[in-house]
Amino acid sequence: MVGISTVALIERRVDISRSLFTRYWRDVHGVMAARIPGFASYTQYHVTPIDASAEPFEGIAIVTYRTEDDRAGLIHSEVTQHIHLDEQNVFRRALLYNLEEGASRHLCGNAEAEGQVMFVVVEAGHDSDAALAALNDTAIYLAAYDLRGGDPSRWNLTDAGERIFIALLHGIWPDRDSAIAASRSCDGVAYLLDERHVMVKDGRATPVGLRGLDAVKTIEEAGADNQLTDAVVRAVYGTSAAP
Repeated sequence: MVGISTVALIERRVDISRSLFTRYWRDVHGVMAARIPGFASYTQYHVTPIDASAEPFEGIAIVTYRTEDDRAGLIHSEVTQHIHLDEQNVFRRALLYNLEEGASRHLCGNAEAEGQVMFVVVEAGHDSDAALAALNDTAIYLAAYDLRGGDPSRWNLTDAGERIFIALLHGIWPDRDSAIAASRSCDGVAYLLDERHVMVKDGRATPVGLRGLDAVKTIEEAGADNQLTDAVVRAVYGTSAAP
């Protein structure tokens, strides 16, 4: 696990449908964000809370960097001002936590393991270590992000709200039922993964990060594999795509 990271907790605007939020975050906002220099990786997780009355985050993003200097692109790049404005199109809240090295921990397993992905968000006043210990009993992969060192008010132009979140726990379980059972044993709000999209990998935007999933699906459906070659991508986008 790369130690320097940014975690985002995202809530959609109530007047935007879930379908539109998913497509816009992935194919418009995500494609813009993939142009920010310095990202080692950028992954979108589209999620649904297990408890419908819980904190209504529907997006979790994790960005990693090779060095602290690489994170400067998030603040100072030309695209950043446009990212800020674009968030207001579909996000009610976009809480970004810039975490130092050591704020993320890998407890067990492989992040690429097959199974049901689940996140748990722990609010201030609750015990994140106890929640982590409860999940660790059954998870086949588990990582933790300590959000206490991040200050979302330094980024957010949407409605930050008053609640304070201290940890994000990221795990994988053999199946949906075992994930839900694990969520009942911990003190936090649990979210099941619906879609995962890798936008940047190994420092380069993926085809989805360059074009959006709908465009890639259209290319694949037409059998137009030449559209995905590095030569075409470099000519059109000025860069190579991650495999």
